[in-house]
Amino acid sequence: MATPTEIAYNRAALIESLEFTFLMDEVGKHLSEAICGFGIVLNLLLIYVICHRTPVHMKSYAVLLFNFAIFDLLTCVASLFACQKTIFSGLSLTYIFHGPCKYVAPWLCYFCHCFVCHAMAHSQWILLISFIYRYRVLVDEVPGVKKMTMIVCAFYSMSFVVFLFYYLDIGDSDELKQIMYDLHPQYHYEDTSIWGNLTVSGNTTILTIPSMTAIVYMTFTCVPIYFFIHWCRNKTLSCLASSACSMSETTKASHKKLIMALSIQATIPLFWLLASFIFTLAEFGIISGPIPENMTFRLMDCIPSSSPLVAFIFIAPYREGLLRLISKAGIYKKPTENRVSSTVEKFSQQQPKQPSNQLNAPMVATT
Repeated sequence: MATPTEIAYNRAALIESLEFTFLMDEVGKHLSEAICGFGIVLNLLLIYVICHRTPVHMKSYAVLLFNFAIFDLLTCVASLFACQKTIFSGLSLTYIFHGPCKYVAPWLCYFCHCFVCHAMAHSQWILLISFIYRYRVLVDEVPGVKKMTMIVCAFYSMSFVVFLFYYLDIGDSDELKQIMYDLHPQYHYEDTSIWGNLTVSGNTTILTIPSMTAIVYMTFTCVPIYFFIHWCRNKTLSCLASSACSMSETTKASHKKLIMALSIQATIPLFWLLASFIFTLAEFGIISGPIPENMTFRLMDCIPSSSPLVAFIFIAPYREGLLRLISKAGIYKKPTENRVSSTVEKFSQQQPKQPSNQLNAPMVATT
């Protein structure tokens, strides 16, 4: 029988062996706060400028951008609220939640997890629709706001059904904890004096129709989606380069710039691919430890947090709207008018009044 001194020593050695795990859990929580907090601010700003700075000719396309921003915002909120850590436990999907949801209930944490996964899958469909929209604008009439809203809702209905399937397959928390205890005895998760009362949720096994449907929908569908995105992109660029295209060079340049923006946005899900790659390696035991456990979802958090940057960089009305907001906050000072514009304005004020028919001439807006 171990003496009290030996027990104390063994416990001290155990705590010391878990120090790196504690550190990575803490780093994961702070990264979630930083990345998701940044994403929440950016997406709120994007929603504001979409509502107040969208030109008339962009109203239908703004439906897609607004959908991106709303789901990215909700994804950041849900991910921040959950802050999950993946525990790779064979055929079960087990998550420890460090976010504020742990103070409510495991079902709420799992709800946030399911929402994050289905929203990111839905964003891939919206990206595909955006490329199709660019192509259809060149070869057909521009769809109206109502039609674009109906298209977005129709595509989201698929993601919503998968979301319900995935959520209703929630596993029993006590059973998941026992699986976690058995497969990871080195962490001593059952010791509440070390870990406290952990909030654990997930799927007891992935070998169920709802879980398998959700996993296939959120992973394998990206292959045909990106294949069709590549096809639409090439078709659009071919149309713009064709001699049959009667658009002005300025309009063509605008379309090419938006295609570039979409192409860059299409690379953002590389975070998803990297996270999936790490998840797969850890699931099959090739890698292990607190780094892949914490970093999988932190990489995924980068997707909705960085997506608004593309709109602010490449879409002039939104970029100008953002700079105007920053200028009002005193963070950024708009450049003053140059001498040439001041001289022109002063000269125009000294000119005699023009006849009424010239005053009523239409004003041409510049971009």
